[in-house]
Amino acid sequence: MEQKHDGSGICDVIQRASQYLKSSLGVSDATIKRHQANWLYFSKFAAKKGLNYTTGNAYIRFVEYLSEEGPKLSNSKRSTLYSVKLLTEYLRNGKILSTKDPCTFHGEIGDRMQEYISEKVSECLRKSSIYTYQHQLSRFLNYLSENGINHISEIRAEQILFYIKQLPPEHKSNTYIAISIVKRFLKWLFEQKISRLNLAIQIPSGRYIQQSSLPTIYSQEEIENTLKNGVDRGYCTGKRNYLILTLAARLGLRSSDICNLKFENIQWDKNIVIIEQVKTGRMLELPLLPDVGNAIIDYLQYGRPQSEEPYILLTASSPFRKMLSSSIFGITSSALKRAGVSIVNKKHGAHALRHSLAARMLEGQTILPVISEVLGHEKTDSTMYYMRIDINSLSACMLDVIPVGDSFYEQFKW
Repeated sequence: MEQKHDGSGICDVIQRASQYLKSSLGVSDATIKRHQANWLYFSKFAAKKGLNYTTGNAYIRFVEYLSEEGPKLSNSKRSTLYSVKLLTEYLRNGKILSTKDPCTFHGEIGDRMQEYISEKVSECLRKSSIYTYQHQLSRFLNYLSENGINHISEIRAEQILFYIKQLPPEHKSNTYIAISIVKRFLKWLFEQKISRLNLAIQIPSGRYIQQSSLPTIYSQEEIENTLKNGVDRGYCTGKRNYLILTLAARLGLRSSDICNLKFENIQWDKNIVIIEQVKTGRMLELPLLPDVGNAIIDYLQYGRPQSEEPYILLTASSPFRKMLSSSIFGITSSALKRAGVSIVNKKHGAHALRHSLAARMLEGQTILPVISEVLGHEKTDSTMYYMRIDINSLSACMLDVIPVGDSFYEQFKW
């Protein structure tokens, strides 16, 4: 068990971290006070659990503690976690890297990074992806500069490994992104014959599999109960929310695709729905099921406000605009709770309804390529994620354990 850390020094740590936020990053006094309260809360948690608050393990245990009521954290919990993240970064490095700092590129290495990023822009990557490239490469450049490395020819594999080692170990997904982008940049330098060494092959991938836990599923009875009792269809918002639940539960649409559903996507004469998926950019064609079609008609006739917006689903109050994915989560979560469906230790957004649809199709012996097509997956590898929830099919694969005689175990006696 990890030794308990003496809490007498926490006040000094808080004072130094607060001074850094104010003098180096220009954080306001009000924000610093909020961080201080969260840091004290974290230190008390660590002391209660017998943990050293200066370690990454304490941070991980704290994340698990905040997530006990469900994976979707409230705004206050996210704020607390962000404060603790800043503190652990300060304890590790003696400084805090602000994500709001502008990405700067200088010198020979910086010029090459800008060329590489320009290529990514020409590939029509999303703005968020471009920013991730800029942010990660800028941090890598700062590390190189701080260590006196200013030219491509001076970069060595061991220096990159030291850079990776100082990345926060408790943020595995961010570490994987950082390693991945640096490797791609190094590979590009070699392919462009800017560097004579392909340093990328000497760097570990840091592979991170985010989907390690089982997907959340709800039974057929729970889904039907939610559709029937989760919303009051006597009101305009109820008709809209019922349509949202139906699109997620019957067609397996993602929240982003539900929000972006337009009139032009519904081909009534052919009884199909055709959309360009927001996440993948791939076209998806689905059957316009009777209950989905009826829910659309009911909402358009008696629930949707008058608007020239091309999107089918709109906010309930003026000015009427396209809905946000975060609103879809709240509507789904509220409907499950109202229907009396237990969401303890379960995800409870629209994606859980999508998972549940995949589970029912698996139980009905639907072949994998068909499920992939319905879910809009380009490859069946993505759909294999759902195979782990088909307990009935997995149980059919069980093999009997061959009996082993006592003599087999006796050979291990000392």
